[in-house]
Amino acid sequence: MKQLLLMLLMLAAPAAAQDLPALYDVTGVASDDALNVRSGPGTEFDVIGTLAPGATGVEAVAADPDSGWLQVSMGEMSGWASPAFLTRTGPDWDAGLPASYTCSGTEPFWSLVTGPGEANLGGPAFTVLLRPSWSGTAAGRLPYEFGAIWTSGSRMGLSGVIRREECSDGMSDRVYGMSVVLIRHDTPAPQALSGCCTLAQ
Repeated sequence: MKQLLLMLLMLAAPAAAQDLPALYDVTGVASDDALNVRSGPGTEFDVIGTLAPGATGVEAVAADPDSGWLQVSMGEMSGWASPAFLTRTGPDWDAGLPASYTCSGTEPFWSLVTGPGEANLGGPAFTVLLRPSWSGTAAGRLPYEFGAIWTSGSRMGLSGVIRREECSDGMSDRVYGMSVVLIRHDTPAPQALSGCCTLAQ
């Protein structure tokens, strides 16, 4: 019986990890206090920042398997916060790629801002208004890897693959929870763009 219970716990752990990245609200923190964000997953680590009581849309990109603490994003850095004061608000990855997220990359600098029914791809010298026309989970990947297509006018303008995995922008200390490779089809020759994505607005 003990062996069966241990096996079930081991199987449940990866499933929980697959729920990230996700958005959380800070809850249970007094109005005159703050939720500490630390350099590691536990109270023995240094405080490197704080989250305000009632803060919303806090993105968590990883969970420590031992303590359950969540690695959260704060501006240009990431740190660890206690899950006792964080309440998950979404997304439901089993339902597919969320409607709203932001991706960005460097050399060249670019960003893709998506929302329900619309998207905006931009850089220093261009802006393209897009509409999402399709997204789906890659076969056999569960809710882990997604393909997506956006149209520009009446033709395909952008396609890409978004993966739920750790990603670095190479410029900051922030850890992202999604990577992306995009192909622009609206240029004279196809152009590939790679970068990281965030759920936080």
